[in-house]
Amino acid sequence: MKDLPDNPTVLALDTSTNLCSVAVISQENVIEIQRDLPRAHNQHILTMIDEALGERAVGNIDLILCGVGPGSFTGIRVAVGVAQGLGWSLDVPVLPVCSLASQAQSVSRPVGSRILSVMDAQIGQVYWAWFEMTATGVAELKGPTVSIPSEVTGPGGQALAQSGDVFAIAGDGGHLLLESHAGLCDVELLGEARPRPSRAALAFLDSIDPSVLLDAAQLEPRYVQKDISWKKLSEQGKKA
Repeated sequence: MKDLPDNPTVLALDTSTNLCSVAVISQENVIEIQRDLPRAHNQHILTMIDEALGERAVGNIDLILCGVGPGSFTGIRVAVGVAQGLGWSLDVPVLPVCSLASQAQSVSRPVGSRILSVMDAQIGQVYWAWFEMTATGVAELKGPTVSIPSEVTGPGGQALAQSGDVFAIAGDGGHLLLESHAGLCDVELLGEARPRPSRAALAFLDSIDPSVLLDAAQLEPRYVQKDISWKKLSEQGKKA
């Protein structure tokens, strides 16, 4: 796996929601494409990567950032599979990013603000996690989990409507929380928020930490359900 140059060119991907998000970041120049492509990410993502690269050759990519979920099972596999394939062929490192964190990071809020990032899991449940805005991105307060909307709690496990904290709800699962929790009428709902991997890439470039980078073969989806299986690139093709 190659070392990062001083000013790396980053390819950032996320397909965990209905949006297919592709961005190329090079010396703070950001080209980002987001298209609403439910259940069709695999048909368009490679073309979108070519479009974002423009006149750059794919060999100019130094790092691949990938939203690894939670989110749509099929969608997550698309981004992870593309990141694995390109990372392996180019011999460049990959950076896994929680898609709920990327979604929280997509909204503009003052430092110290709390964000409840929520995705509709389409099975009567929601994926959710708590974050706090920082000067460089977001800090995780409670890691990703899945539950029915009425079981979503505050970051410390307290009842959601009784936490006393001022916060915003980001993501397409927010309306399900409002329907399930009385007393949330004053909470700001940012239902259009979706993961923006470009912002996660910019935050990483502001404070590069090589210790969080992986070899492409190590990349895997971040599922919350425990009955979903995925084989890393290094494990695929092996007989049980």
